[in-house]
Amino acid sequence: MDYLPTLRHCHKGAIVLDGAAAAREQIHGLADLYRQDPEGVGDLLIRIADLKDLVDCERHLGGLGHAKPVRDEVVGELLDDIGGAEIHLDHRDNHRALMQARELAHQAQDIADVVGHRVDELEALTARARQVREGRRAAPLLVFVARPR
Repeated sequence: MDYLPTLRHCHKGAIVLDGAAAAREQIHGLADLYRQDPEGVGDLLIRIADLKDLVDCERHLGGLGHAKPVRDEVVGELLDDIGGAEIHLDHRDNHRALMQARELAHQAQDIADVVGHRVDELEALTARARQVREGRRAAPLLVFVARPR
């Protein structure tokens, strides 16, 4: 089963590309691997955390060092052990692969549409705020009314 990211709306019109379904599967895979080898997996997770600390230290040294590629390699190996993080299109059935690619394209278009609408809203709000701000800056008009004598 494929676990493609889904588009969902968040608060105040923000959009989110949600990959929680794939993350859940990764966590399930990690739990299965942990059940098989708790010490090995625990040691590996501690090593990843320690390497993160080294990466943070090396960042302060201007990026000198080798902890980041080592950490990325260890994380990559762990990801491979729990099923990988790639989403493969079905290569056995061209029609199914086409349908999967088309679904990805539709989801990308939905994201683009929502973002485009949000940009339009923000442009309109910005233009309106600019008009209000410029209206406040304008000198007040004095109107003289002639009184009959």
